[in-house]
Amino acid sequence: MLEQQQIFMRILVALILGGIIGLERQYHDKPAGFATNTLICVGSAVFAIMSITSAFYWGGDPARIAAQIVAGVGFLGAGSILRDGNKISGLTTAAGIWLVAAVGMAIGYGQYFIGIAATTSVLILQLFVRRLMLIFDYVALSDSLTIKCTPNFEIVEKIKSVFKNNKAEIIKEEIHKENGLLVLKLVVNMSATKYQNIVKDLAPLEDVKSIDK
Repeated sequence: MLEQQQIFMRILVALILGGIIGLERQYHDKPAGFATNTLICVGSAVFAIMSITSAFYWGGDPARIAAQIVAGVGFLGAGSILRDGNKISGLTTAAGIWLVAAVGMAIGYGQYFIGIAATTSVLILQLFVRRLMLIFDYVALSDSLTIKCTPNFEIVEKIKSVFKNNKAEIIKEEIHKENGLLVLKLVVNMSATKYQNIVKDLAPLEDVKSIDK
């Protein structure tokens, strides 16, 4: 049977760890911020504590109630995932909600080391590793692009000038007609950041019908 001091300590630790993760998310202006992460972490810890308590008083599996946390958190995570055309956003937020619930469960079961280690790992990932990965956005790599436009060679020159202005080197080009449109198949030496800038510059051109990578 858990003593009141133990219960209080576990809820307090869950509150602190959930708050730490939540502050990082709030700082980066994510949908699930301080309050959301803290509530999920504390709630998961309470469910884990109640699972242990109910098993002590009435018997049964001490993981019975806590096991439902995994399913319940899935609904919260699914609500944060949005799709806009071919772009899907919110996956990191959903994964964060899932992990915060796991931290709360670990603390609720008295596994402080697991909860603290998981929280530390998340902070290292979010604060340092992801920033390190941003470096790769500026590394130039060869990539293939297919651009469809109206059959007008003036627009082709405009498209090439966009690449030139963004200092993206066209290594190879192939032009042919398809369904009444000009199809430009290009091999370009560019970074991810330059690609995004090129797409932004080409988007306002009415003659450009599609850009596929």
